[in-house]
Amino acid sequence: MIPRATVAAALGLPADTDALPPGDLPLARFAERYLSYLAVPDATTETPDAWTGAVMDHLIAHNPDLAFAAIRAAIPADAEGFLADPLADLGATHPEMRARIEAAAADDPALAARLTTEE
Repeated sequence: MIPRATVAAALGLPADTDALPPGDLPLARFAERYLSYLAVPDATTETPDAWTGAVMDHLIAHNPDLAFAAIRAAIPADAEGFLADPLADLGATHPEMRARIEAAAADDPALAARLTTEE
């Protein structure tokens, strides 16, 4: 779960906002929406899932463990390999996460496949 207050902060909203649905955001739902956002070929295209990019950027910057959990939740549905860039960003932003990512990839071929496109 992604805490509602974290989603609000990522979107520049107050924690007690009425602009978000009640409750925390399930990782599976976020992962599905985030992949839909990443699948849009033109970054300037308006999409209802654009908010997920802001949330992932916030997680990568401020909560790397939760960012990694969200990426891992999305990997089973990521047939196109869209998660390689966010995964690389996570490892670059938090070097201590790189070892965790590589260790997890040793037991997860789908995760390992996302590492092959990292620079």
